Amino acid sequence: MSLGSSIRGFRRCIRLVIAVDGTHLKGRFEGTMFVATAQDGNEHVYPIAFRYGDSENNLSWEWFLECLRGALGNIDDLVFISDRHASIEEGISKVFPYATNTICC
Repeated sequence: MSLGSSIRGFRRCIRLVIAVDGTHLKGRFEGTMFVATAQDGNEHVYPIAFRYGDSENNLSWEWFLECLRGALGNIDDLVFISDRHASIEEGISKVFPYATNTICC
């Protein structure tokens, strides 16, 4: 899910750097929360998109990134920051072939 105002704001005035990650949920809602965020001019977290899924795997990441691309449109000079999860790297290379993917941590 992505909010129209977040997407418009990102395209107009946020650096084209997106951090993507997944976190495992415990308790009543088990599964994985996928998130895409950026940083605004005041160095605050700027939410772009999120999704709930069963697990962090290739198919889930590709679907999330396809939805993100659908919301953002084609932006060739995007930079992604992610951890070393192989599914994220593979998904970015398939869905955003002209983007740069960097590793954090």
